[in-house]
Amino acid sequence: MKRFLHIMLAVGFAIVALGANAQQQTITRAEYIEQYAPLAVEQQMLYGIPASITLAQGLLESGNGNSRLAREANNHFGIKCGSSWDGESIRHDDDAAQECFRAYSSVEESYIDHSLILLERKWYRPLFDLDPKDYKAWAHGLKKAGYATNPLYAELLIKIIEDNQLYKYDNALLSDWQSDKQEESTAPDTKEATAEVVEEVAAEPEPQKPQRVDVDNLRVALHSVGGYGVFSEGGRRYVVAAEGDNLARVAKAVGVSERRLRRINGFDKERTIFADERIFIE
Repeated sequence: MKRFLHIMLAVGFAIVALGANAQQQTITRAEYIEQYAPLAVEQQMLYGIPASITLAQGLLESGNGNSRLAREANNHFGIKCGSSWDGESIRHDDDAAQECFRAYSSVEESYIDHSLILLERKWYRPLFDLDPKDYKAWAHGLKKAGYATNPLYAELLIKIIEDNQLYKYDNALLSDWQSDKQEESTAPDTKEATAEVVEEVAAEPEPQKPQRVDVDNLRVALHSVGGYGVFSEGGRRYVVAAEGDNLARVAKAVGVSERRLRRINGFDKERTIFADERIFIE
């Protein structure tokens, strides 16, 4: 009888394990690229980091999105906590046992933080003097700056980029994906759905054209993102708020969390913004 119970328990545990494994199905490299290429392109538009480099680092550091850090903490770049981190964290064995790694609420937040770290830490600054289309120089620059301890880190990134033709994303635009999404969202199944879509589109205001010149400061926009021109002052980038803007809307448009935007600009929770105000995004 005891033996029978042991067998039944073993079978039960096996079924549970199979169920858990089914829920943790691995992502292929191609699936990862398809899913996260728009995020990488967005970071290139915002900060000038080659999309191919961001994607290759995400693939390598997260094991194509299948690592424990990626699955449990949305950390796709192996970013450790550091003394300045005040967010959620997760413990994981790396160079030493049970090191502290950053935990994010979304993969998008992980991508944004990766970009900001490269921008904010002085040892990565030489990267931004490189041609943003020269992924090989960026790969070697990251290794030289100490992003990873693996002596073959640059070569691994270059191989991933070339094997998967990630360099093509360095010339991509977000509109390549946005137009696809728009076509999907406007392909209704019924006449009723068509009417709803038409009504919704009619009610949506026309997107504003990005401001090309900061009139108050006589600066020309470097590029545009989310309907805003992005300007530079003293090595920092900013956008100019439009009439009726709020910080949440600006944060969403430029791909930065509202909390980080408040911290960058020194705004408290009650602070509102006004038309033509400069909002720094880094």
